[in-house]
Amino acid sequence: MIALSLSSQAQVIDDVAGKTYFYYDSLTNRKIKEIYHHKQVVKIIPDKKNYGEYRDTMYYLKNGPYTRYYENGTLECSGYYTDEKKDSLWKHYSPKGDLIRTERWVKGQQIRY
Repeated sequence: MIALSLSSQAQVIDDVAGKTYFYYDSLTNRKIKEIYHHKQVVKIIPDKKNYGEYRDTMYYLKNGPYTRYYENGTLECSGYYTDEKKDSLWKHYSPKGDLIRTERWVKGQQIRY
């Protein structure tokens, strides 16, 4: 689910429908904290080893409010996900907490204005 290069150690705290992730991003050499809500989706797929049988797989899709923090604890960005796609207004902040930019997203497509 996470598209960044991660080390093997990640701490996940599940608060019912929300998850808090703490992990080390080896691409940027920094510790990351993400908080987001998710929904469970079950996908049923044919079993390639056993013809005529099916397997089910549980997926967790980001769905709802999202926040990510810098190592110093200040907010890095906030926004909203709908079915794993960015949606609504996203705000990005500097490590000092100043608003850097805002982005408008609709179902995973950034809107230019």
